[in-house]
Amino acid sequence: MPPAPQKKSALPWILAGGGVVVLAVVVTVVVLLSGLIAGGNKANMVDAPTTSASFQYPEGWVRTAENATIINEDGSRPAERFSAANNSDPASSMMVYEAGDRPTGDVTTEKIHAAIDQGLAAQLAATQEDLVYFRSTSAFGCLQDFAYTSQPVIVERDGLYGYSYGYTCSSYKGNITGEYLVAYDTSGVSHRMTVEAVNAEWASNEATLTSIVDSLKPAL
Repeated sequence: MPPAPQKKSALPWILAGGGVVVLAVVVTVVVLLSGLIAGGNKANMVDAPTTSASFQYPEGWVRTAENATIINEDGSRPAERFSAANNSDPASSMMVYEAGDRPTGDVTTEKIHAAIDQGLAAQLAATQEDLVYFRSTSAFGCLQDFAYTSQPVIVERDGLYGYSYGYTCSSYKGNITGEYLVAYDTSGVSHRMTVEAVNAEWASNEATLTSIVDSLKPAL
């Protein structure tokens, strides 16, 4: 008799008697493997108390003033900043959100797209030294050995137009993995988000960490 899982007609037999135990074991293994592949179970999330955008970060993380005096590459300071880290000592994962001022001049879709497209082109043309510099001033920060884990791509969603990428590098924490997003909303406000973790932390909590960036929505 052929193995039962290969025939649809065998399903009632599998569900009968001891077959339920076998099926439960199979389902459990599949669920566990799915969790490992996705980077573990997603943590409970809470809303960040920001006014420029809404996003969620893991419950139990604590706010931090680390790197609170960051100045942007153009010399400006963020109009709003929120940073938080997990409560391990020392912290092994961290996120930083920054928003710019609302522009007073005329804002058009064409101007926003041109600015982001120019930024993306510069990102793709950057040297190794540039790439380390770009990611040296937020969260844990890169010191050397920058490499993409996912190439920069355009992000267009929820009233945002920007680009994002994943990366790994060496930091004062050791080897870290991160994700970065920069975007403008339709009013011209800039939004930047960095999420980083030491490699082991990222591998076991990837679903939670990437969901922070995915949850970002501008307050239009």
